[in-house]
Amino acid sequence: MPIYSNSSRMPRHRRDKSSSRREFLGLAVTGGALAALGGCAAPPPPFVPIRHKDLKIAHCFDGVPHQPGSKPWTLGGTCCCTPSDELTQAFHRDGICLDMTTDDLIELCEQKNIKLAFDHTNCNNLCEYGPHVTKGGHCMVPPTPGTRNYEEIVTGVCWTRPSGAAALATGETEK
Repeated sequence: MPIYSNSSRMPRHRRDKSSSRREFLGLAVTGGALAALGGCAAPPPPFVPIRHKDLKIAHCFDGVPHQPGSKPWTLGGTCCCTPSDELTQAFHRDGICLDMTTDDLIELCEQKNIKLAFDHTNCNNLCEYGPHVTKGGHCMVPPTPGTRNYEEIVTGVCWTRPSGAAALATGETEK
């Protein structure tokens, strides 16, 4: 025979289940609110050099404005953009690669064993084909914005920590 409480006409065993459901729903709502507050990060802002004023972009690539007049990396230039029809048109406007199509540019990369954003993405050039082509590797995937690698490729300036005698002289040693 069910036991009824004075405050409600519901059996005690059913009241316990509904209160546990309320607790569960409360936890679920709280967890959902926390997940919404800490959700996915916004996409990175456009490139802005952090160390120098009036810095010239040394290498353009996807996410950094294409530099007019720059030749493709595979032809000895400074453009590391992923080949596309728009890029090919920009080259043609600048009088560069007039006899080449987008497919020709992609094929040239494949001949030189250069991996593009078509092959993989989001590796920050730390993949098996890395480092970035500008640093002697075979990866031409755009680096991750906000990283040292990103800034070094854009600027063409690599910052390294002193090692050996130079580190001892400056007091900077790696830990």
